[in-house]
Amino acid sequence: MDTSDAEWLSDARSLTLWAVDVPAGLLASLPQLEWLDIRGGSESSIDYISECTKLSYLQVNQVRGLSDLTVLNSLKSLRLLSLHGLPKVRQLPSFAPLVRLRRLEVGSMKGLSALAPALEAPALTELVLVRDVTLAPADPDSIRDHPALQAFTWFAEDVPDKTWAPVMERVGLPQARILQPDEWFERNP
Repeated sequence: MDTSDAEWLSDARSLTLWAVDVPAGLLASLPQLEWLDIRGGSESSIDYISECTKLSYLQVNQVRGLSDLTVLNSLKSLRLLSLHGLPKVRQLPSFAPLVRLRRLEVGSMKGLSALAPALEAPALTELVLVRDVTLAPADPDSIRDHPALQAFTWFAEDVPDKTWAPVMERVGLPQARILQPDEWFERNP
């Protein structure tokens, strides 16, 4: 991509980027952009998303070089966030600034040290863990005690029962539904 793409993308509301280098300022020139899906590649930074002030949905999937997600704090309009397959991410930033975040999906993040910073999102009502996600010992209680959280599930396809089942029991919340983003937004206008 280059800055000349801004003209034909100017009306885009949704954009999927597969291992694409994004020039500075390009996403800022897309005033209608509400959904962004970043997939693949070995980028070490996605700081260019800080320009996306109207995003309600963001997915970051399999960006192998990415280790710092601090930029997420600038996306105050996010309602649904999906983070998957980010092996170098060890720590999440506090999601306290994400006051509109309602659903968080975290998957295949074995290097993660704790989920607690994400649980600082004040309006979070649904949490979905997918496959192998490392939890700190206090995370299940933090999930259970979150004041707004209404539903939690762990799609634990490759996780031993002895790992995920006690967490589900300890949290004790109704199960969140596994939904595609468009389904979730349809149910949560």
